[in-house]
Amino acid sequence: MNRFIVELPADLQADVARRASQQPGGESAWVADAVREKLAACAQLEYLEARAARGSREAYERVLAKVPAVEPVPGDRRRPQS
Repeated sequence: MNRFIVELPADLQADVARRASQQPGGESAWVADAVREKLAACAQLEYLEARAARGSREAYERVLAKVPAVEPVPGDRRRPQS
């Protein structure tokens, strides 16, 4: 495993130490999991942005036009906004 030195503010380091003490592996493992989660979130955001860039309002309108204009089934009606 490679070393990667991160300087954290004292309050953040205290929070990491407190949370890491509740899980096996210590602080390094906890921080590695946090970085993995952040990288996964970034990848998901990039994926969603790429999907959004491929979309078009026209295609959305074509799909929406296929939905029949009927009353909602009982129990599926929106509640009034308050």
